Amino acid sequence: MAGEAVETEKPYRVLILGAGFGGLYTAVYLSRFLGKHRPDVWVTVVDRRNYFLFTPMLHSVATGALEPRYVAHSIRKIFRKTRVHAHVGKIEGIDLENRQVRTTHRALPYDDLVIALGSETNFFGNLDLERRAFTLKNLEDAARVNNHIIRQFERAYWEENPEIKRGLLTFVVVGAGPTGVELAGEIYEYAHRELLRDFGRRITKDEIRVVLVEATGRILPSLPEKLSQEAIRRLESIGIEVMLGTRLESWDGTMVRLTSGSGFLASTLVWSAGVKTNPLVRELPLDKDPSGRIIVRSTLEARTMDHVWILGDNAHAIDPFEQKPYPPTAQTAVRQARVVAHNIAARLIKKPEITFAHRHVGGFVSIGDNYALLSAKQFTLTGILGWFLWNLVYINKLPIIRYRLFSTFGLFLKVFFERSTTEVDFCPEEEKQPIREAGRMAG
Repeated sequence: MAGEAVETEKPYRVLILGAGFGGLYTAVYLSRFLGKHRPDVWVTVVDRRNYFLFTPMLHSVATGALEPRYVAHSIRKIFRKTRVHAHVGKIEGIDLENRQVRTTHRALPYDDLVIALGSETNFFGNLDLERRAFTLKNLEDAARVNNHIIRQFERAYWEENPEIKRGLLTFVVVGAGPTGVELAGEIYEYAHRELLRDFGRRITKDEIRVVLVEATGRILPSLPEKLSQEAIRRLESIGIEVMLGTRLESWDGTMVRLTSGSGFLASTLVWSAGVKTNPLVRELPLDKDPSGRIIVRSTLEARTMDHVWILGDNAHAIDPFEQKPYPPTAQTAVRQARVVAHNIAARLIKKPEITFAHRHVGGFVSIGDNYALLSAKQFTLTGILGWFLWNLVYINKLPIIRYRLFSTFGLFLKVFFERSTTEVDFCPEEEKQPIREAGRMAG
């Protein structure tokens, strides 16, 4: 009879939206904090993909340095020995009033809701740019960028017109945050150290151009000014052109035009100049800041609704030390995940809740092969040692040892062996529009 009572007892459902850093770590920590307490609590993570994407290393996938399997890890394997369930499906709507989330498969009820849906690229209303430009937010983006770079070299190899050839071999990255800086450095290394070996019979290094465009007066605003300047010196020393205080006016797939009035041919443009909150989050009837992020209490519960927890890119949480919102970084999301998981578990097992107060200890950014900048409190480090620590810190963030070993092995291959220069196209035909647009001038 006791067994029948357990089976018919209504479970307490914790629903976590998003399997990025915030959502995944909330699930892992919650399962750990609950332990053997409250076996009636069901934890479900909802994401439209069945893997956790290690986004800090996407630029390495986009430039042939790492295979996709080293940065995409099955969430079912991660949750295998936990109480967490994975629900793979697209989220179609969030009904806060009736406490349920609609997916492509079914409606999922909840008692506690955790929103960690991340962000999407912000083109600031420029529809032409949104249609043509490349981005770097997921594995599909990385594959498109990698294939496109290889195709540009293939087209340039037989191009007789020097001006068109130069445009085919010009790679522009707009936005000098960590993603833009790291990608520009990786593209330069990829083009000069790997692709030039394959195409060097008819292409010279002087014909390859990498340009980093930034609208503000400095790059890497999250790092100290000293490291920002060091990053510029590093970029320029290896041959990357850095254009500060310059905005992109337009790009038609062949010609880049800047607000300064200058322009040049370029068949590749990667946009990393801004993000905006997930549209599902923007539609929720909760208090938000001007950028659409939901305002939360110090416990990371939504300010205007109990049992709704927000973290990562979706949360407007104030840093009590700096009196400004926390930056939307992986470091912030992982730390917030621990607090959200603790507070949900604490409420369930009758323990005190905690507040989120994290001092930002610094940041990392890699610039090309075997070089990185590290800033942690008063400690700074550059060069190959910084690059080693950059990789060590990020690999250590992976939730299980198996995937840490995968990534370490991938890193080993990157250091001691050549990058892949093979075009592998898994994109459906209808998804190739950005590539066609960007490659027009080769026709």
